[in-house]
Amino acid sequence: MTVETVSHRLLCVALLALAFFIPFSIAGANFAIGIGLFAWLLSAVASRTSNGTRTDIARRRSGWRQITSDPLLVASVLLVASAVPSVLVSDHAARAFKDWTSYWLFAVYFLVAANAATRSIRGALLWTLFASTTLSCLVAFVQRAGGVDLGFIHIRGEHRVGSTLFTMTFAGILYQVLVLNFALALRRGARRRQRAVMWAGVMLQFLALLLTVTRGAWLAFGAGLVALCALLRSRLALATGAVAVAAVFVFASVTARDSGRNVSPALLTKQVDIHAATRLVLWDVAWDLFKANPVLGVGMGDYSSAADSLVGDRFVTTTTDTHNVYLQILATRGLVGFLPFAFFWFVVFRALLRMKRGLERGSIDWHLVVGGIAATVAVLVGALTENNVDDEEVFIAYLFVLGLVRSAVYALPKEVKGTGAVRPAEPRRVVTPASSGGPAGPR
Repeated sequence: MTVETVSHRLLCVALLALAFFIPFSIAGANFAIGIGLFAWLLSAVASRTSNGTRTDIARRRSGWRQITSDPLLVASVLLVASAVPSVLVSDHAARAFKDWTSYWLFAVYFLVAANAATRSIRGALLWTLFASTTLSCLVAFVQRAGGVDLGFIHIRGEHRVGSTLFTMTFAGILYQVLVLNFALALRRGARRRQRAVMWAGVMLQFLALLLTVTRGAWLAFGAGLVALCALLRSRLALATGAVAVAAVFVFASVTARDSGRNVSPALLTKQVDIHAATRLVLWDVAWDLFKANPVLGVGMGDYSSAADSLVGDRFVTTTTDTHNVYLQILATRGLVGFLPFAFFWFVVFRALLRMKRGLERGSIDWHLVVGGIAATVAVLVGALTENNVDDEEVFIAYLFVLGLVRSAVYALPKEVKGTGAVRPAEPRRVVTPASSGGPAGPR
């Protein structure tokens, strides 16, 4: 067995393990990422030290050219570099450096994007993530039912479900995966049995999202649905989206005050919402910190101590972060950090929209891209009320989804007949009669 074969099998196992662990465990996900990167490096070393055929060598070179020409690489490097000044000015250097090193998670995107399609396991990754998310939701249902203690299985009862993760983290992962699965379930070209399984899983995942009792996650999911309906322009998408939104409103009204917190707006409950009040104070404090330090901010990792000095007698439940990614970056990293952050998401959207225009409508790749765009919208809307991009588990899930979507760009190169050379596979463009003759958390 060659080194190349070992690295290939190890990489496939690592990617499948990552897809499985994302809805369950940050420790398992980190272990899978580490194994995957090691296998990828091993494959690169093996390809450098072995001769191989001209076709093999050209294929490897083509793969690396695709990575270096990926616009997300430039945007990621710029974002990582832009955070360095705020690390240097931080009063809590150790914490700031720890936050900065979390940028290594960008490797997840390139690991998945460059290998999911070329290793011919993208379908397996999609189904593994789908099954794992659904299984995680079943664990959440057991929590809501009071838990279970059976042999080595110990699941503690929880009113606000979180599966094996923190409630908000679970909700942050769930709404983006749910939006992606929603887009795939709406694909008419799939087999009837596959669509039935997909719809069953989507409904279970949606119910689990309701039981997290996390309004920010509901809002993010709603934004993702709106994006899906706008992109798909399908009556089925519009109808099912409307039913989902109505279900959220009914659930919120029935459980207007749930587990010591207001689920419905204050106008419906007639009670003070301390969680919403805390966010308003934190947002106001963050804006004041940005105005006082507009260029570099107060320093990466310094928000809590800086906010404590400004809160005064304004009652808040926490000052750990702003519960808003955009204000968090403005306050701690200023414009030097915020502009590259905004540029990164601009590049993500541009790359996804270009993919969508070049793919055949109704194909699996096209629905994946639509789901990826909607998931990106959901993540950015969720960032208005939570520091979701700063949550490693949530950001790993997003980078994995983005990598799966973009893996179509990294498809196996096709051999140019009769030459032994290779060229990257290009997405097909649809030419309809009407158009003939012309033309995606870092800290």
